[in-house]
Amino acid sequence: MRTNLPVALLLSLFGFSLRIFAAEPVRATDHGDGILLDNGIVAFEVAKTSGEINALKYRGASVLAERGYLDWISNGNNHLHDGTFALRVDPAKNDGKMAEVSVSQKYAGSGSPFDVELHYVLRSGDSGPYVFAVFHHGADYPPGELAQSRWTLRVSDAVFDTINVDEQRRRSMPPDGTPVKILGPKESMMMTDGPFKGFITDKYHFFADAGDHFVHGWSGSKSHLGCWVLYGSTEDQNGGPTKQHNTAHFPRLLFKILTCGHYGAAPVKVDAEEWSKIYGPWMLYLNSGGSTDALWSDAKKKAATERSAWPYAWMNDSHFPLAAQRGTVTGQLKISDPQAAKASPANAWVGLAAPEPDWQQQSNNYQFWTRADKDGRFKIPAVRTGSYTLYAFVNGVMDEFRRDDMHVEAGKPLDLGTMDWMPVHFGKQLWQIGTPDRTAKEFRHGDEYRQWGLWLKYPQEFPNDVNFVIGKSNERTDWNYAQVNVQKDGEWKGTSWNISFDMKNAPKTGTATLRLAIAAAHRALLRVLVNDQQVADLRLDLDNAMIRAGIHGQYSEEDVPFDAALLKAGENKITLQQHRDGNNLFNVMYDCVRLELDENAPFDKGKQPLRKRKSPAREDREESAD
Repeated sequence: MRTNLPVALLLSLFGFSLRIFAAEPVRATDHGDGILLDNGIVAFEVAKTSGEINALKYRGASVLAERGYLDWISNGNNHLHDGTFALRVDPAKNDGKMAEVSVSQKYAGSGSPFDVELHYVLRSGDSGPYVFAVFHHGADYPPGELAQSRWTLRVSDAVFDTINVDEQRRRSMPPDGTPVKILGPKESMMMTDGPFKGFITDKYHFFADAGDHFVHGWSGSKSHLGCWVLYGSTEDQNGGPTKQHNTAHFPRLLFKILTCGHYGAAPVKVDAEEWSKIYGPWMLYLNSGGSTDALWSDAKKKAATERSAWPYAWMNDSHFPLAAQRGTVTGQLKISDPQAAKASPANAWVGLAAPEPDWQQQSNNYQFWTRADKDGRFKIPAVRTGSYTLYAFVNGVMDEFRRDDMHVEAGKPLDLGTMDWMPVHFGKQLWQIGTPDRTAKEFRHGDEYRQWGLWLKYPQEFPNDVNFVIGKSNERTDWNYAQVNVQKDGEWKGTSWNISFDMKNAPKTGTATLRLAIAAAHRALLRVLVNDQQVADLRLDLDNAMIRAGIHGQYSEEDVPFDAALLKAGENKITLQQHRDGNNLFNVMYDCVRLELDENAPFDKGKQPLRKRKSPAREDREESAD
């Protein structure tokens, strides 16, 4: 083993020593049923018919507990099982610079109507392989759906003991085989013996928003080894930057999610049409030396390097356009809001996606998102050619910017110039609860939501339900993170929340609008009453974020206009009544609640239907966490 001593010495000055290895040529050795790829740093064997990783070693150390595999849900659960193997790039023909192998499986006339390819690429000097998958649907294939799809590893319990998802979720985890008690939902488990007795874990505790997430994995406090999934782009992920994807969880599982339907996202849906999508490449990165903190820091730096290198120049696949075949979109977003002089586009999400459906519900195509700078300027690099709609949203603004007919051409920068965004209002703002950020994090428990059974605390903390007084109550303590159902006489019952506020004068005419920004909801029926008079019934459908330890799911805005004459001088009351009983899952999470009044807009019930924006239509099905 050769080591770059100056670099190692420099690293040791900062309290850790990550091993650096000299590059050796890649070798591909045929073992009959499998092929072994080895570059002197990592060695792994790929099964020729299933694409499974039979074994994976890093500098001689075995890191897997079970075979790694690709699976997907489409007319049942599917794996590659009778695939065709190909050595696409033979390292013997390029002086050992790179090897690429693939296992492909064609649609056989029944079951999942997709052709699937799984590729592994190993380059000289790389501390791990790159992986990508291609799904294809032929025009003569029957319609189909691709719900969940993922690449999965179970790493060795003897080597890894620390999970790493983000700065807030890095901790030691119970060893595999620890006795557990299954809670509700079934993914929630309480350890019943050993040093972790009483500890509760759930795979949903380790989901991460896609937008800023590029690395996760496991590390060993004793082995000083790390095993990570990292990637240079999120363009292949469904649901946009706010979509939550699985990363890793007990017992020592590690994932790269391709398509995820959790938290209300949509599956890939194809009719009798030609469709293809490439997922990845992502990298399985292994490192060694130093503490778990040092391994994590190195993995984050490697992920940043991968982002800088995207799109990878070494890729050679018809589904993956290189840099010269892509375009760049730039511009500046400005916000003009007379009612919010401090509204800023700083750190706004700006993205390109299809014009419909709601980008949260898009899975078939690619999306490209970036953060704006403090002045609202943005640059979206490496965009595939095609026509897009540009979207933008930012904390503090209850609305979304949209600009259609964006045409991206290969090699041609597209400068959109300055775009003025005037957020929607329906009159003068009278009051507001919460801050628009598409989450419920500013409310009670909003900063500690990833814990099992949090919804069970509600009846003890709010025995008389939420009664929020504008100007007196505190959002952090007096408004719960979720409007949940409670048990009464052995049955799950809905709850009613009241908002009280004073008005000096009663409006003589006009239209008032209650604006509800919904951070998440699950099969709720929300009745809105103004001074005990019903003004709307809202059906808020599926994302199930609360039971899955989330603080947001599918964002939507519900604008409820009502006759301003219902308001009166003195004390007023708005009631939000979740009146769907029978299940502990039914709930609403509010992002922001705002009342606006336009006394110059006469209310006409017959001509003013309920305004509803960005609320996804979802399949109506029963679920239970009991």
